[in-house]
Parts: sequence; C-alpha cells; structure tokens
Amino acid sequence: MGGIAMTDQKIDRPRYAMRIQWSDEDATYVAESLELDGVAGFGATPERAAAELNDAVDLATEFMRAQGAPLPPATTLSTYSGQFRLRVPRSMHRQLSLRAEFEGVSINTLVLSLLAGSLSTEKHEKHEKHGRTTPSVRG
Repeated sequence: MGGIAMTDQKIDRPRYAMRIQWSDEDATYVAESLELDGVAGFGATPERAAAELNDAVDLATEFMRAQGAPLPPATTLSTYSGQFRLRVPRSMHRQLSLRAEFEGVSINTLVLSLLAGSLSTEKHEKHEKHGRTTPSVRG
C-alpha cells in the first residue's frame, strides 16, 4: 500500500502530508512525514501507522516550537498543466526533428511517445527488482 494522505490536525500546526508504505524489513506499515525528515509512525495497519505518525508529528512540532524553531510549511497538492519547456542540444533537436518527420508525427508526439515508453520500462524494471510481476493486458 502506498500513497499520500493528509494528517489529522490535533494541535495548532500545519496539515502535513504523509506517505504510508509496507516495509518487508520491519514487517509493518510505515507512515513517514514528507516535511519532517526522520519523523515516522509504525503500525499493523495503515490507519495505526498514520495515528502513530500524527502523535510523532505533534511531539516534533511541540519540540520545535519550544526551541523557537520555525515549523516547515505543509506540502500542498500540486496541479500540473501538462506542459513544460525542455532545452536540448541542437544536435538532439535535429535528430528528433528528422525522426518525427520520418514517422509522420510532430516532435511533441514523438517525444511524448519516447517518454511514455521510458517510464513504462522503468516501472517494469522496478517491479522486477522487487520481485513483483506487472500484470499483462490482453486485447
């Protein structure tokens, strides 16, 4: 189980994000604070790990305040436009242009296809590394 959830706010502190994952090494769920490095909670269920993390975050923020340290801002969910600028060497731009022309597509479509293929391969290799199998799709 992996994911990001917002913590419950028990005291006057930012609503910090958490990541909850199963740990084979610890044989338990681990909930980690994304903003407070090293602050974590453990539990037999994701809910228990989240509750333990909330308690740990409360203690950490209380300690930081007592020391006069500023609390880090909470992570917010990002919105993505689906666009970004990428600078490439002229030689690569030429190669991409020629290949896109050969394939009869725009450079944008070609690069999107190459990125998608690379991410798919990377995900498959990561699953193999951890002994997981990637489900196949049959048409």
